[in-house]
Amino acid sequence: MILDQLDSALIYTGLGKRISIGLALLNEDPVRNATPGEYKVDGENLFYIVDEYETKPAEEGRLEIHRRYLDIQYIVSGEECIGVAPLEGLTEETLYDGKRDLAFYKFEPSMSQLHLKQGMFAIFWPNEPHMPCRRIGSTSEKVKKIVVKVRME
Repeated sequence: MILDQLDSALIYTGLGKRISIGLALLNEDPVRNATPGEYKVDGENLFYIVDEYETKPAEEGRLEIHRRYLDIQYIVSGEECIGVAPLEGLTEETLYDGKRDLAFYKFEPSMSQLHLKQGMFAIFWPNEPHMPCRRIGSTSEKVKKIVVKVRME
């Protein structure tokens, strides 16, 4: 997992061509100003999803993993907490669905919490459990986020 400001994204270009392209996309105004939806960049190899939502309590969430895709989660506006935990010891709640590249694990009270504000991004590798869209404290907040999906296989 990586947590940083978009201003520092250039230092991660060595992680691979697709990751570098994905981070560069987040600096483009048409991408940041896009309406909610899914946008293809390189077919199934690289695409992004724009979403707007209200953050929710952590206790109502589940940790998720992907096996084929890396996530770059970027906060366009608002702020949220993303829970993270090691995969080992988690209880699987929903079996892996290869078509959706998604499995869910039960809420883990001892998970770490990342606080993402506007202009920050987090990178989650395949098989790295994370719980996005959580509120900070007791107040929900409206968030606009872009999730860049980078195929890793």
